[in-house]
Amino acid sequence: MKVLNRAALQQFDQVRLVGTNLNEIMSIEQAWSTAENQELDLVLVSDAVTPPVVKIQDHRKVDYEKKKARKAQKKAATQGVLKEIRMRVHISDHDLMIKVGRARKFLARGDKVKIVVHLRGRERDYIAKAWELVDRFAEQASPCQMNKGRGPMITALLEPPKKTAKSSSPPAATAAQAEPAPASSAS
Repeated sequence: MKVLNRAALQQFDQVRLVGTNLNEIMSIEQAWSTAENQELDLVLVSDAVTPPVVKIQDHRKVDYEKKKARKAQKKAATQGVLKEIRMRVHISDHDLMIKVGRARKFLARGDKVKIVVHLRGRERDYIAKAWELVDRFAEQASPCQMNKGRGPMITALLEPPKKTAKSSSPPAATAAQAEPAPASSAS
């Protein structure tokens, strides 16, 4: 929708003015004076039809509502902060549990957690051990989605579970547990 000014009005002779209780064809000058009397804007809805369709409304209010909707949509689209937890292959169990606790806290807030296992020197021969460490870390952290990456450092990205998947998974698990029980008791 485009707010009309006096210069833009010169290209039209007649317009269809629409509103809540209004749907009539009138001259552009009459539509403009009606909008000025109400201290509102004359907005072009469609110029593809004959006569063009205009509407009387407060365009600043419409712009504000659109801006507010875009801001809310942008806020909903933000995915959280990426937190990084670094470890070595030879980490003690207690230190691992401390880092798992931090990761749980980050995931509970909705942040993503990047696990980085540094391999130095001969530690590079223990890549399988590093992947076991990452898998054990991910299992202990919480039920989450994990993407593994390869490179000179072993990295994995833990993402918090999606809110929609989280709300739908408990009923599905309950239904899956309920079905096998009658089948096993019947046989």
